[in-house]
Parts: sequence; structure tokens; C-alpha cells
Amino acid sequence: MSIPVSTDKWAGNFDCSICRRKRLVGAEFSKKALERHRKTGAALKCKKCTSALEERERLEAAAKSSRSGRGAATEIRSDEDASEERATCAACERSLPASRFNRNQLSKKERARCRKCVERSVEDEERARKSSREEKLEEIKRKIGEADAKGNAAERLKYESQLSAMEAEHVTGLKP
Repeated sequence: MSIPVSTDKWAGNFDCSICRRKRLVGAEFSKKALERHRKTGAALKCKKCTSALEERERLEAAAKSSRSGRGAATEIRSDEDASEERATCAACERSLPASRFNRNQLSKKERARCRKCVERSVEDEERARKSSREEKLEEIKRKIGEADAKGNAAERLKYESQLSAMEAEHVTGLKP
């Protein structure tokens, strides 16, 4: 009986151009970045570096808007300021100053979400994606065990193949 391989230690063939980490697996990069890299050979930026850059941009924008008096980052400032345009967040349903929304979200009118809700949504989606992948892996490993217990070699091969395909997707970033 074979023991499932841990893909945590597998080395990929990708390097981050920002943090200079080498031999990263495809799961460390966005799908779009990998596609662009395969088509044009563009430099890759890992998810950690991308999120760090986005966070820095958000902080710089908040600092800039607070210096200019718009107050996007100041929670102390009263929401009752009537001189500023207001919008209602579709997620938390609060009426907030327009400075608490990104321009892209404001253009969505009644579906606009405030910055905090957008950030929370992105974090929730990432958590759900990770847990979904882990659940699929556990389910396949459970089915492999069941096939082993039954002594059904064809079924075991089927599930081992599915497990290998998921591990390969993790490493290469390519779906089977």
C-alpha cells in the first residue's frame, strides 16, 4: 500500500520577481499571472507580494486622503458630515461618506460595497477556496481508504489518479 505524498515540500519551477523566492509551486501565484507568464514570459509576482503591495497602496491612499481632509481612513470623523456625498453599502447596508468607497465600487451604484466589506469579502473567498481544496483532498483520501478496504483496485486507481491530478494542479497551476 502506498502512502500519500505530501505536496508541501514539492518544488515548483516558478520564481517571484519581487521577493526573489525561488522554486515556488503554481499555487503561490494567481491564475492570471501564470497565464500571462506562459504566454509572454512576463515576470511573476507571488500572492504574498501582491497582497503586501495592495496593503501598502491602501495605507498610502488612506494617508493621502486624510492629509487632504477627505478622511477615508479616519474612523473618528463623524459620519454625519453633510457636506460630503454619501453612498449606501450593499453588504453592511450603512450609509457612509463616498470617501469610504473605491471609485470602482461607487460606479456600481446600488451594488457598491465599502472598502471594509470588500476586504472582508476577499478574505472570506480566499479562506473558502483553501478549505474547499482541503475538503476535496480529504474526501479523495477517504475514498482511497474505502477502496483499499474493499480490495477494489480499479476504484483505488481512479481515486489515486484524482489525487495526483489535484497535487499536480497545486504544483504547476494547470488544471488537468
